[in-house]
Amino acid sequence: MSTGIPVISIKSPARTLSPIRSLLLAAGYCVASAQAAGAVDWYTGDKTSEPDYAPSIVLDTSVSATTTQSVFGAAAITGALDGNLRQDGFRYRVEGIAGDYNYFTTLPAIAPATIGVGKKIYANQEDGGVLGGYAWNTRNWSFMLLGGVELSNTTLSYPDPNNPTAGFYIGAKIVSEFYGNPTHDTMLSGYGSFSTTNSEYYSRFKAGYRIWDNVFFGPEVLALGNRFYSEYRAGVHLTGLTIGQLALGVSGGATSSRVTGSGGYGVLDAHIGF
Repeated sequence: MSTGIPVISIKSPARTLSPIRSLLLAAGYCVASAQAAGAVDWYTGDKTSEPDYAPSIVLDTSVSATTTQSVFGAAAITGALDGNLRQDGFRYRVEGIAGDYNYFTTLPAIAPATIGVGKKIYANQEDGGVLGGYAWNTRNWSFMLLGGVELSNTTLSYPDPNNPTAGFYIGAKIVSEFYGNPTHDTMLSGYGSFSTTNSEYYSRFKAGYRIWDNVFFGPEVLALGNRFYSEYRAGVHLTGLTIGQLALGVSGGATSSRVTGSGGYGVLDAHIGF
């Protein structure tokens, strides 16, 4: 259950760190180190803000959580193959997502004379991808289209025939995103992705009004899911907060899922360029 994605304790079995989880930890360390050292300025699908300089590489990280006990972290490195990210040109991206969620399910009856048994399932999902594409930039807008390969792995605490996403898959992924300022005091950003691995999709749209400096406040909506679940979120965001050259975004609101139920969600995004 990817999100985009506060830390909540998860009652899943202990396990060793996978390569994707190691990537996320390394990305978080890079952000903290860059901030502490005063160097240059979690990717869930949108730019937190536009930096004042022209980086050739950006690191986006995010963490999201819901009151229904879904917790996900993501990291992505996006770079320009030639020049910088303010110029039109070819782009590459390496990304990873990892998280946990749980849900109740009814297991099939063992025999005709028996009834199904209710059980709580703890699920762990990990995705990783390598993408390439092209970006177009104007004075107030930027657009990017990417495509590539994604690896996805979902493990369950107990076999659940109702969840067809369990197992390891390799597929294709496409991504489109944009960020812009229609006027001096407004912003729009959007992100959408689709993967053939379990028909996984994620979309996020934000609109904002400048409340001070480069900080915008406004509504956001998200839709995400795959062959097993679908989830919708609606809330508000605060985008463009800065600590040194680190740009931050926070958001939260209500979420509804046909698998895990309804509740609240929160997202923390961080963006830094080199």
